[in-house]
Amino acid sequence: MHNIIHNKKLLAYIVTLQEAFAAVIPYFLLLSFVTLLQFVFSYFSFSLPWLTSQDLHHITIVLNEGASIVVSIAISYFLAVRLKICQAVAIVLSVATLLSIIYVETLTLPLNMPMGFTPAGLFNPVLSTFFLYLFYPYLSLNLPVNDENKHIYRLFNYVFVFMAAYVATLFVYMSIDYVMDRFFVYIRNVDFGLPDILLLFFRDLFVQISWFFGIHGDHTVNALFGKALLDREVFPGLTYAEFNRLFVVMGGSGVGVALLIAMWLYVKDRSYRLITNISIPFVIFNINTLLIYAVVVLNRYLFIPFVVLPLVNILVAYSALHLMDISFQNQYVVWMTPVFFDSYVKTGGSLSVWILQAALLAFDTFVYIYFIKRFVYVQEFENKESRLMKNLDVHMEVRSQRHINAYVAHKEIIEADAKLEEVLESLQSDKLYVYYQPKIALKTYGCNKFEALLRFNYKGRIIGPIFLDAIEKAGLAPIIDMWVVKQVKHDLYKWNSKGFYPQVSINLHPDTIHCDAAMEEILQILKGENVVFEIIERSFLSGTGAQENLHKLRERGFALAIDDFGTGYSSLETLVKHKIDELKLDKSIIDIVETPKGRAICKNMIVLCHELGAKIVAEGVEEEKQLEILKQMGADFIQGFYFSKALQFEQIIPFTERFFEEHRGKYVEEKVYSRADTQSV
Repeated sequence: MHNIIHNKKLLAYIVTLQEAFAAVIPYFLLLSFVTLLQFVFSYFSFSLPWLTSQDLHHITIVLNEGASIVVSIAISYFLAVRLKICQAVAIVLSVATLLSIIYVETLTLPLNMPMGFTPAGLFNPVLSTFFLYLFYPYLSLNLPVNDENKHIYRLFNYVFVFMAAYVATLFVYMSIDYVMDRFFVYIRNVDFGLPDILLLFFRDLFVQISWFFGIHGDHTVNALFGKALLDREVFPGLTYAEFNRLFVVMGGSGVGVALLIAMWLYVKDRSYRLITNISIPFVIFNINTLLIYAVVVLNRYLFIPFVVLPLVNILVAYSALHLMDISFQNQYVVWMTPVFFDSYVKTGGSLSVWILQAALLAFDTFVYIYFIKRFVYVQEFENKESRLMKNLDVHMEVRSQRHINAYVAHKEIIEADAKLEEVLESLQSDKLYVYYQPKIALKTYGCNKFEALLRFNYKGRIIGPIFLDAIEKAGLAPIIDMWVVKQVKHDLYKWNSKGFYPQVSINLHPDTIHCDAAMEEILQILKGENVVFEIIERSFLSGTGAQENLHKLRERGFALAIDDFGTGYSSLETLVKHKIDELKLDKSIIDIVETPKGRAICKNMIVLCHELGAKIVAEGVEEEKQLEILKQMGADFIQGFYFSKALQFEQIIPFTERFFEEHRGKYVEEKVYSRADTQSV
């Protein structure tokens, strides 16, 4: 089960569905608002010259009937983006198949659109979009898409793909629907001899599970099993429908009021807090559609309480009412009547019923609080930070960078959290390594400088740190940098014990430079070591705190290098205003060094840096021609596959010795620094 939940592909598609549901939250907010407004107009007999309660009722029906189409469009769009196929074609196909399915199921014209979001609205876009993806390689017309008509040709390529996907979707869906219809007809016609209260138990179980997957539970279950049960009396004067509203789903499906209270008490994230506040007036009137789609749908942390609590309420309330002497009035209670008010109307103000409702709500809220705490714990930056530090055996007082706004929107919460969860599950200290890539001095052919590069054991393959994007967005980069610093310190100690004293370059993320606690600990760990810190240019623009920390590095005797110069933002102002010891020309510039423009850029940068007192390191050198050109221009150091890829710790000393032997003729005596010498380098 653990492997299924954390399966990368499955998570990706769950995230895609969550994105789709998040995209339609404004639609369900509008639906909730109109429904509430219609209730207010009707209850208070209020109307406007241009808007009446009947008008609002019709608008509510239209919005409910359009829900399946809206969600189907959203699902097909996001799935198409995930599968990298044409979104417009996927949307048109999902709508065409959905309308066809509705007609085949009802055989009425004009179409009798279902109320709320139906199973067809979920399974149809998933099926149709996947069929579109599967058939495209085989049925595409393969028209060229590289001229001025490329957009039209791209659509033409889907002509036969569209038709095949349409037929396949209808066939598969209708086949499944046929089997399910036969099954539910059989179920409805079989008398299992179960008490009505157990039938209500199983009915609500299906309702809650349906809602969890984003399907309108009540409408779906009513369509499958009918509504006869709800009209029967569970106690004299109290139908099962009224029993359900008074004691089971207070505040809407899943006990919306209890969920709302738990979220209001414990959720601090700005986005979820906003959703909670917006949902308050709707949940009070038993409209929790917005809360469900914004928070509950496909949220594995809330599955248990959302599904189980209404079932517990059934058993507790049914048992309690049997022990009470309560008389219910034959007074119809509108389904939007708030909790406590509904029992007042139905019982004439029975204190015992109020206490029962309050006890159920208190218990449900207490249970929700437990699961909301778990949900919040997983979401919070502090927890992710502590988990990462524990995984990497890093102990430090470093707070994650909360200015990184990775969780602003609901959609971004879903995407960023899923990626980060995957990273935290796989990232352990025994899966991380520091490799060292040589920096060769061109004038002396000395090999005593190395750049520390992070490597990751991913399913048995040693690759680059593919997890850094998710770590950076969560503001946890200082922890990774700290692990690298500690590992470099450990390696330097082992090298020094063998009489080998290399200079090591370490990359620091801007967030690390911005973090005072992290920088102070780094300075303590590497005190007295021959280390160059490589930083990117935006580190100089991170405010006064970052500037002060960079100044501390220089004060403590560490050299500074600008990494990846020539990519993204590059400014000569940085070179002029700040004392830089090394400037690293990015591989993208080295790749064009044989062209007139590339040669001019490199030559002038080398001259400028030398006049400013900085050394030049050429990164990504792979060919001898590049090496010769850079040597003629006066580049100081070469780094790249031409001399060596990044090497494991154990390979460095043998490589250095072998390099010396192979280049003895070119070698100009260069001192291997002793510990005392490193302070002046």
